[in-house]
Amino acid sequence: MQRLSSLPRHVLFWCWVVSQSTSVSMADEIRFNQDIRPLFSDTCFHCHGPDSNTREAGLRLDQRDAAIDDLGGYAAIVPGNASASEVVQRINSEDPDLLMPPPESGLVLTEKQKQKLADWIDQGATYERHWAFEPIIRPDLPNSSRAHKPIDAFILDALSTASLKPLGLAPPRTQLRRVSLDLTGLPPTLEEMSVFLADIDSDGIEIAYENAVDRLLQSPRYGERMAWQWMEAARYADTDGYQNDGPREMWRWRDWVIDAYNANLPFDDFTILQLAGDQFPDPSEQDLIATGFNRNNRYNSEEGIPIDEFLLENAVDRVDTTATVWMGITVGCARCHDHKYDPFSQREYYQLIDYFNDVAESGRAIKLANSEPWIKTPTDAQRAKLEKLDRRVATCLDNMHDAEEEIAEAQQIWETSLDPPSLSPIMIHGLDHYFHFDASNERVVIERADGTDPAPSTSPFGNSAVVSGNDHYNLGKIPGLIGNGRFSIAFWMSPGQTNTGVVLSNEQANTKREGIFVEFVDGHLRWNINSRWISGVSTIQTKQTFEPGKWTHIALTNDGTQRARGMKIYVDGVPQVVDVIRNTNSNRSKRDHGADMLIGFSKHVGHWKGQLDELRFYSNRMLSADEVELIACAETPESIATVPPGQRTERQARVMRAAYLANTDKAEHERLLTELQNAQTERTKFWDSLPTTMIMQDLPEGRPSFVRTRGVYDQLGEPAPAGVPAVLTTAQPTNRLEFARWLVDGQHPLTARVTVNRYWQMLFGRGLVNTPEDFGSQGDLPTHPEMLDWLASDFMDRGWDIKATLKQMVMSDTYRRSSNVTKKHLEKDSDNLFYARASRKRLPGNVLRDQVLMVSGLLVEERGGPSVNPYQPAGLWKEASNFTYKVGKGDELYRRSLYTYWKRTLSPPNMALLDTADREWCSVKPRQTNTPLQSLTLLNDETFAEAARKFGELILARSTNDDERIAYAFHRLLGRAPTDDEASVLTDAFASYRDTFTRSPEQAKAVLSIGQSESDDDHSVVDRAAATVLANILFNLEEATTRD
Repeated sequence: MQRLSSLPRHVLFWCWVVSQSTSVSMADEIRFNQDIRPLFSDTCFHCHGPDSNTREAGLRLDQRDAAIDDLGGYAAIVPGNASASEVVQRINSEDPDLLMPPPESGLVLTEKQKQKLADWIDQGATYERHWAFEPIIRPDLPNSSRAHKPIDAFILDALSTASLKPLGLAPPRTQLRRVSLDLTGLPPTLEEMSVFLADIDSDGIEIAYENAVDRLLQSPRYGERMAWQWMEAARYADTDGYQNDGPREMWRWRDWVIDAYNANLPFDDFTILQLAGDQFPDPSEQDLIATGFNRNNRYNSEEGIPIDEFLLENAVDRVDTTATVWMGITVGCARCHDHKYDPFSQREYYQLIDYFNDVAESGRAIKLANSEPWIKTPTDAQRAKLEKLDRRVATCLDNMHDAEEEIAEAQQIWETSLDPPSLSPIMIHGLDHYFHFDASNERVVIERADGTDPAPSTSPFGNSAVVSGNDHYNLGKIPGLIGNGRFSIAFWMSPGQTNTGVVLSNEQANTKREGIFVEFVDGHLRWNINSRWISGVSTIQTKQTFEPGKWTHIALTNDGTQRARGMKIYVDGVPQVVDVIRNTNSNRSKRDHGADMLIGFSKHVGHWKGQLDELRFYSNRMLSADEVELIACAETPESIATVPPGQRTERQARVMRAAYLANTDKAEHERLLTELQNAQTERTKFWDSLPTTMIMQDLPEGRPSFVRTRGVYDQLGEPAPAGVPAVLTTAQPTNRLEFARWLVDGQHPLTARVTVNRYWQMLFGRGLVNTPEDFGSQGDLPTHPEMLDWLASDFMDRGWDIKATLKQMVMSDTYRRSSNVTKKHLEKDSDNLFYARASRKRLPGNVLRDQVLMVSGLLVEERGGPSVNPYQPAGLWKEASNFTYKVGKGDELYRRSLYTYWKRTLSPPNMALLDTADREWCSVKPRQTNTPLQSLTLLNDETFAEAARKFGELILARSTNDDERIAYAFHRLLGRAPTDDEASVLTDAFASYRDTFTRSPEQAKAVLSIGQSESDDDHSVVDRAAATVLANILFNLEEATTRD
């Protein structure tokens, strides 16, 4: 594993040094964590560290006992005697065969490093546990008469040690713009700035600033801003990734995160719900939605992939992401072998895998839709409509019930005069095709190998279809029987003696075998929905076998999920507990399979022998259990009529009622029934349209976990039951819920440190630990370790209150300082690690885009909802996949970037160019590059160009005076007035642009043609084009693209 950062490891480690009492002076003291562990980690641990598989010469330098052990008359380290230590002799050897590190490694120790190692040994070679694995102990605040806030006390103490003086506070306008951008991702509005300045006049800067901070933390924009960085950490996207990269639906989880931040859900609850909300005894819908965090991983839908491999890859992604986000450790380095730098064994890695190995997923993603497990997740508005539809259905049922008495009386009269030959069969609404094999005009073609007609055969219901092993019935095409649509099939059957072969099939004759087929396998009834044999099949099978020659009613229903859980088999009206044989169907194509429906034959499976009758197809609906029970009743109405009404079973009573209604003219009942059916249909259609969200849900019986030799999915080693690295705790959580609670237990050494470090990074531009993804030996040391521990301890003591912790940071003078750097500060602290001043940082891509939308008046601040498609160059998706990007319309174009549709293999291009994470993997450290393409994006990207046009219109509408217009533009965008020089330059530029466009009216029209929003025609084309260019310049000012 390579170091992720070359930034200093030990700046300001004075905090720990001060707390130690030693016989050497502070300046000469050499500490293991500060000075020696980083050296060993970079140059020695690969061969002499935690990984036993690559350990050379039996020497281990990460543990003191091993390092000072007698190796046969000598030791690697002899405490107090550097010259006698083999390590010192080897690093100074001139013999290339003895020199350490070996010359071929390319690693070289400097003379300063060699001397430091020798001095440390002479001082006693005292080892320390790695700082991040030590318990969090709240340190005392430094004494400082100048500091009234805890953060400032630590910083002023450090500055004093470094002989640096802090700068004063930034101007009030700068303070508000800074904190507004940091807490909401948007600059302050003109009204917000006015309120702030008025509060300063009446109450003073401190009260005014605190009031402003409180308003920002209560703004719904705060939740959206916080959610953005969580989306990058959680690798949230709207597609699955991998080659197919098809769409998924997870925006309800994204909205849950926004709501959680705005509600200030404590971080411990925020953690437990996302990692294990499904593990509660009775989880709510919101609890389940929260678990979408660990369903955001990439998911492969490619055909033919090894299922076990991708079950492991999914679990690996969840462990690596969880470890990075909550613990800041690189446990993924232990997938193939023991970690080379940190004390994590390979077995411990697979013990962590065990917490995430039981998810009830198939290992292969559904194409074009969510993969199970998932739930329906209506929004509040949708839930209200659903309740309205439910009330409508209930009203229809009440109306039907109210008519029962009248119907019951009429039915008694009808039963006394039954006329069996003229009785119509019981029908259930939605029946599309019905084959009873009694009439000669049925559209049935009988195909026999010898060309003869089959022998006539009867069933309890009349004539039946009979197949004898060399023939089959062709029913023609039955539209609507598609795997991801609702449908039902019902029939009576009497299997022959062999009890094998295909009963029904419309599968294609090609190798994909797309279609459905019902077959007998060793006497069991097996039902298949197939999109591609054999990698895309959902198959269930009855546990029972069927007696040859016995008539049995079978009903099959499918809910359209194209998963085994959505398929049901009823036997004689009773739903069956079935075995799931296959569950790999991922084709979500909504088209009919097209092949003819055959009885008794398929080109891919053998003939069936038996009889079949009363075959019904419902192409657009699932029959309910009650409806199946009606058509599965073998008793005829005539026979039931002989049973006195008071002695009939519930089933007999329902059959008689259905028979009566099917054979009498009851117009009022038909009207009521039609109303009920329409209400139920509307409710079903609406239910089918509701958004879904993938959730965590464990299998009833978990998958066993094993160490995988060299990390290969099918190379199983020793068992690895659930557990966490021993270096972190003596407790061992046994399940995912206990694991989540362990992460936010007050004794956990990492979670609070890692979390407050990311908050610090968010506000100050870099973390106190500048490797937020790695708090291990290869990561950077904290620049202010005692302050980090104080903040972590305080975070927990405040009940994991996120808003309170952020407020404490932004209320500090350290955060509010001026960023005007002095020569001395640059010379002594060029990276601003002592925080004598505020650090400028470039705004991230999403904030740059949202800022121009807001300032231009285009921003649509609608909260939540499905992802939207703003502008994007045409054809990009086609280059990368089989999908076409369709630019949205109207408000969709102007939503915050948080709601932009995120294709995992092709991020929104303007966001990608402006350094946003690609969402393939967890990302907790912002990237920052500088390329010409970024400038070109801000100048020419359609969103920025259109925003400049609309901002220009606002500038023109403000006044007829150019000086006032420019002042307004500065206040709206930057929160301040322009300087005289700025105003002069821009006034001249404005006039110059007018001259240019006066001479080139076509060019002016081209500038104004960008974007879908309507133009304001109150000003001339020349003025509007000139104002557009002026606005574009302002958008590209360093001050506009930077958080000062």
